[in-house]
Amino acid sequence: MRLNYINQADHIKSARFTWVLSLFLAFGFAANLTTAYAHGGEDHGEAKPATTTTGKGTVTRTAQLGDFEIMLKHSPLEPDTAASGRLFITRFATNEPVGDAGPAIEIESAAGAVTEIPIEKTDAVGSYSARIPALPEGTYTMRAKAAAGGKTNTATFSGVEIAPHTEEEAAVGGSWAQTALMVAALLAVLGLFGGLAYLARRTFNKPLGEETVSA
Repeated sequence: MRLNYINQADHIKSARFTWVLSLFLAFGFAANLTTAYAHGGEDHGEAKPATTTTGKGTVTRTAQLGDFEIMLKHSPLEPDTAASGRLFITRFATNEPVGDAGPAIEIESAAGAVTEIPIEKTDAVGSYSARIPALPEGTYTMRAKAAAGGKTNTATFSGVEIAPHTEEEAAVGGSWAQTALMVAALLAVLGLFGGLAYLARRTFNKPLGEETVSA
């Protein structure tokens, strides 16, 4: 009988440990998701060109170019209105700024007219200012280029809209995107937590095996 009590106590301790471990893993996973979303499109696990818009209306375009990662941030593009931007070039693996990548940006209209976007190097390594000229309303293709080892890599951002935007539209769009990301993160955390809780409960409710006590 004493041996059964000891085994039951050990079994309860094991179940409690599993439960605590489940909570720890769930909260750790939630923290990682929050960190990833807080960077707003700077997740290095994504190599394809991506475009995001913040609640304040700032447009961020990111892409991997060989060993580099480029990030172009600019204000909303309005018809017949110039826009300012900032280009950043870093090492994709280490996020180290790169100052000798020979960057270039161009934008092409649906009719095929290509306009070079002037960029100037700033005092910060790997950082450039960009001045997007005034262009008529329409849908464009933007290309960002960077050179390394005698080879030029190009990231293409299609479907770039130049159209009138209100502050309310920009705020609603950014808020909706952030809300959708947070809901997805919450559902993922709840799913993980539920699975771990189920495993912990099964461990806690597992029947004790028969023990033989010999004199």
